[in-house]
Amino acid sequence: MASEKSLEEQLEKLRQKLMEAGVKILSGNWGGKGGIARYKGQWLVVMDRHLPTNLKLRLLQAMHQLLSVPDAQHPTLGTHTEGRTEETRGDRDGGAPISNPD
Repeated sequence: MASEKSLEEQLEKLRQKLMEAGVKILSGNWGGKGGIARYKGQWLVVMDRHLPTNLKLRLLQAMHQLLSVPDAQHPTLGTHTEGRTEETRGDRDGGAPISNPD
């Protein structure tokens, strides 16, 4: 099994590579969660800073793999999906989501 230092080195190399490719990586207190999103045309990777190193690495590897596949092979990630997501969340104008009164 890879040592913790080796995993940290792999994590940092992959983080640098993704940032050079224009991916924004957010690390913070996200309730033990992480994920990949595309917002207003920019790829984002969100990771809780307390996630184990191996999970952070897997998340960045998934993002790297996603970038290496041509758009035609994963059409659900196209720009039409971004627009629908913005409409659903109510933030087409970049503001906070609009809540529906009940």
